[in-house]
Amino acid sequence: MTDDNPGKYDLSRRRVLGGLGAIGIASAGAGLGTSAYFSDTETLGNNSLTAGTLDMSVAANVVAANDYWVEQGGLDLSTVADSEDAVVGLQVDDVKPGDWAIICFDVEVGTNPGYVQVCTEEFAETGGANPEPEQNAEGDAGNSADLGQYLLATVWQDYAGPTDGSPGGAKTDLSILDPVFNNASDDLNISYQEPFNLDGGVDTDNDDDFDGDDRAHYTNAREANSILAASNGGYVIRDANGDPLPIGSDDGEVEAAADLYRFCLLLEIPYAVGNEIQGDGISFDLVFKTEQVRNNDTPFQNNESADNGTSTDTGTETQA
Repeated sequence: MTDDNPGKYDLSRRRVLGGLGAIGIASAGAGLGTSAYFSDTETLGNNSLTAGTLDMSVAANVVAANDYWVEQGGLDLSTVADSEDAVVGLQVDDVKPGDWAIICFDVEVGTNPGYVQVCTEEFAETGGANPEPEQNAEGDAGNSADLGQYLLATVWQDYAGPTDGSPGGAKTDLSILDPVFNNASDDLNISYQEPFNLDGGVDTDNDDDFDGDDRAHYTNAREANSILAASNGGYVIRDANGDPLPIGSDDGEVEAAADLYRFCLLLEIPYAVGNEIQGDGISFDLVFKTEQVRNNDTPFQNNESADNGTSTDTGTETQA
């Protein structure tokens, strides 16, 4: 399998050498004469078995954001997890109601196809600074951490905007809301709409309210973490049928979807959020793991080995 350290997982050092010995056969005849059976011996030397490799890298890029984040250089934020060293992830300070950003992740599995699991670890909320407006909004000086309740975090399978760092991308460029991050339905044909309320409800039937007929209800950061938490098994990337999706090169036995798989994370704070979130912060690690597809009917449910391929986008932090 792969190495616990983030990055490339080279197994070519591990070889099993199998030697084929030659067996000679001789026979002696009896009686008046001597005879010998026809025989031949062929030796196939230098036999070896070389373990295949499973190598994953993950690139994260902020492809669109509101004007303030763009002006602060938000579209220049990018990171790649593909080495043994920890990679500093996205860190954003001074977020306010109305702020939003789209982060697209490109997951690449080379050499052999692999299943990919996405997990959060070390999820934490802090109260941070506790100014008077926040105390008045909360009704006390307890300084509760509220950002995780109001920061909406959803995963989308398609983004039609620019990805080269140029401005112009919008939330409406997002489509195919991942059902796992939708509290209302399993409908795949959902494009982005502004949430109708602070709870992430979306008026998809356009009747000016959020009710049981609506098909979208965005998850907040706390709900997204409960889905992605490593302690809960994380989230395995799947196809439209709900089956684990092979990602990577076609090895002739397993047909993979593509060498590269992309999904996008939208983080947004609705305009209607008040002073409750002033100074509050969220931090977490986003961890990607891969396992081989071949001979693996229960991905990420097998016993952990000493070598487990992991790429980590660490230190992701958002603070109001």
